[in-house]
Amino acid sequence: MKYNAICHNILKAALITGGVALILTSPAGTRRLLKEIPKEFKKYKRKQLWRALYYLRSKNRIRILKESDNGIEIEITKAGRKHLNKLDFDNLSLTKPDVWDKKWRMVIFDIPEERKIAREALRQKLKDLGMVKLQNSVWITPYPCEDEIVFIKTVFNLSDRWLEVIISDNVGMQEYQLRKLFNIL
Repeated sequence: MKYNAICHNILKAALITGGVALILTSPAGTRRLLKEIPKEFKKYKRKQLWRALYYLRSKNRIRILKESDNGIEIEITKAGRKHLNKLDFDNLSLTKPDVWDKKWRMVIFDIPEERKIAREALRQKLKDLGMVKLQNSVWITPYPCEDEIVFIKTVFNLSDRWLEVIISDNVGMQEYQLRKLFNIL
């Protein structure tokens, strides 16, 4: 769908604010809209926003709370939150700081066999994030990743007992090779 970016922005705004009021119909309303909404909506035409809203409603991702001649008020649904999490999960990445804090983050996990699919998906996601495998269940990065790991735990519904991030100043004899690999000599 060509309205993916618009839909994504609408869902994010609804999630952050708990609801979004869009004033879309009258020219005066359009001026108010341009002042009140986040700047990412300003680049879209009114017709595009309406189409995106009705698409989201047809997919049960938003609920229209109030609709009038002056605009529309929406709320994100559980299905909308789930869809937004999937989109955010697909775009998840680690931010490389300008200056390395000289700390290593080791992600260790022991996920039960009955959750094998989640375990394999976790390994793939850690690889996608640029982490390096030390062992099958131990991955490492020099970059902060705690928030991302919490998000991954939520998406895969993993217990805190199964997955942990350990921060260390020293990784032993492999440190030189790891620094070289991450280009932080």
